[in-house]
Amino acid sequence: MNATIRAIDLHLEVPFAISRAVRTEKRIILVELDEGGRVSRGEACPDAFFGETPDGVERAVRAAVPLLPADPSDLATLRARLDAVFPHGGAAAAAIDILAHDRAAQAAGVPLRTFLGLAPAEAPPTSFTLGIAAPEVMGERAAAAAAKGFGVLKVKLGKGDDVAILSAIRARFAGTIRVDPNAAWTPLESPGRIERIAAFGIEFVEQPVPPDDIDGLRYVRERSPLPIVADEAVVRLPDVDRLAGACDGINVKLQKCGGVAEARDMVARAHELGLKVMLGCRAAETSVGIAAAAHLAPAVEWADLDGNLLIVDDPFIAVPVERGRFVFSDRPGLGAMPRR
Repeated sequence: MNATIRAIDLHLEVPFAISRAVRTEKRIILVELDEGGRVSRGEACPDAFFGETPDGVERAVRAAVPLLPADPSDLATLRARLDAVFPHGGAAAAAIDILAHDRAAQAAGVPLRTFLGLAPAEAPPTSFTLGIAAPEVMGERAAAAAAKGFGVLKVKLGKGDDVAILSAIRARFAGTIRVDPNAAWTPLESPGRIERIAAFGIEFVEQPVPPDDIDGLRYVRERSPLPIVADEAVVRLPDVDRLAGACDGINVKLQKCGGVAEARDMVARAHELGLKVMLGCRAAETSVGIAAAAHLAPAVEWADLDGNLLIVDDPFIAVPVERGRFVFSDRPGLGAMPRR
């Protein structure tokens, strides 16, 4: 197969801080398959939290390209092969799966959302994420997001004064706010912290406690005045059942679970169990990775797909965002094009 795999360094517009790390750049792995001029693309965005490195993921992507079936429409065979090689999902699996879905939809001559049976349903608006900074800085960034038309913010917490941060943001932003401590709180302290911030009109709290503490998550949910959404605790399909009763919703990320196919099953199972679903992303992705999730977004309640909006050097155009809303084209597949 005529595949090209390359590493691309992406640079964030402002330093992106969460409770456990600060990032200014991100190396992703892009895979492109050229079949007679029809180019399909996939993206892997490694995350050290899950033990991934750019070099390791790049090696895995190179080794996985031969798993692609000759028939673009044979996604079931690819799914079985990927599950055998990548039983825990992850970024390398996501890159191959995304490419395969782009390839299959292009071969069918339709946008990916149509191929998935989701058009013309409307996707939820995406949130715009504010990394941790001084309260006045976060207030300024909230105002800038509002000026661009974003009606939903995801605010990172876990360091500093939560009340001061949200006070500064609320002074400049009237829309919906979600908060994400990235597992920085303990189960015992979480209810009190949530009680103190509930007055700011928070929509939900994402992953307040460590991901391996499901009992702790359930403890928080039973005492929280706000809905609780799991992120780091839910990676693959079996985790959805494991988390039933411990949260109100889950954050499904293609780069965590291994791609579109696994994400679809997770969304369906979550809804069967009465859980809401957010489609999320990593802090810096190109429009290739984001587009794959955006095409699936009409199937879920919430979207947090701004990884390409946080960087200054996205090499692609696929599904632009205008005033917080995805603008889909009729181009087949992901609709991704190199930025000129």
